[in-house]
Amino acid sequence: MKKIAVLVISAVLSAPAFAAPNWSKVPSKKVPVFYPGQSGLEWVLTKKDHSASNQILDKKRACTKCHDTDAVEIGDKIAAGKPVGNLRQPLDGAVPKGKAGSIPVTVQAAHDGNKIYLRFEWDTPKSGGDKKMDPKNDTKLTVMFDDSKVEYADRGGCWATCHEDLRGMPDANDAAKSHAKAKALGWGEGATKYIRESRTDLTMTGNARGGWDKLKSDAEIEAALKEGKFMDLMQFRSKEKAADGYVLETRHMDGGKSLIKAEGKKSGKHWTVIFERTLAAGGKGDHAIAAGKLYNIGFAIHDDNADGRFHQVSLGYTLGLDNDAADFNAVKQ
Repeated sequence: MKKIAVLVISAVLSAPAFAAPNWSKVPSKKVPVFYPGQSGLEWVLTKKDHSASNQILDKKRACTKCHDTDAVEIGDKIAAGKPVGNLRQPLDGAVPKGKAGSIPVTVQAAHDGNKIYLRFEWDTPKSGGDKKMDPKNDTKLTVMFDDSKVEYADRGGCWATCHEDLRGMPDANDAAKSHAKAKALGWGEGATKYIRESRTDLTMTGNARGGWDKLKSDAEIEAALKEGKFMDLMQFRSKEKAADGYVLETRHMDGGKSLIKAEGKKSGKHWTVIFERTLAAGGKGDHAIAAGKLYNIGFAIHDDNADGRFHQVSLGYTLGLDNDAADFNAVKQ
């Protein structure tokens, strides 16, 4: 009999594994996550780099409208070191050896009136054999969502948090490491994810695109948090405790209290990850999830011990409760 490896990680170890809905009765949607290279928000919004930038800026057209059918091709090109968009040069000059261009992921969502469950399934690509960036976790799965208050989240999902001046990106600036608030913001290795609402401006041209150094005041950041202008974040980790945080002026990996548990099971090369979360907002950086609304959602997978920007990401989708208009419709069970 073939040996089966099973990994179970839970934020609440005493809770029964996968005490969730009958998934055989829950609709599923298969979507690709793909390797984005160094394509931050400023790249996406610049016509000389991305020919369809006007569709996003002027027509407010979601990225899925154009790329839901060719995201796999784009990811394969970037992972292979080939140009995409209007570029003549590759979008990423440091692709890890053997990096998968894309991964098909099956997504399901359900709720019971008090909690929401998000289920993801995929097969792990063949290992590239490069140095392990995150030796502790061979796999991580991150989910981010907002309730239509973060600019660009309705078009690009997680791209609303990704900028050209983050660590590992083309316009990263080492000055971020010595910024007066570097320790508090977690910038030991450089600036991390943030959203437009936390900055006074974004530079769109030149060799310093982004706005890492254009932080709004603490009072303005606090006001934005109270107004719900942030991306709620949950992260499953294969060998460490799950994270419940948010993205606003930086990426906070804690503060939230709505995530009940995040469990993952690996059988052979097949992963199943389930998030169980309260619909109510429990802590700092938690959004309440209510009926009658659509939430902008995106997710990313760090496979093969990847870290930082070396992940496969989804385009932006929508999440709703018993709402046929949602890409991921959480049905009541």
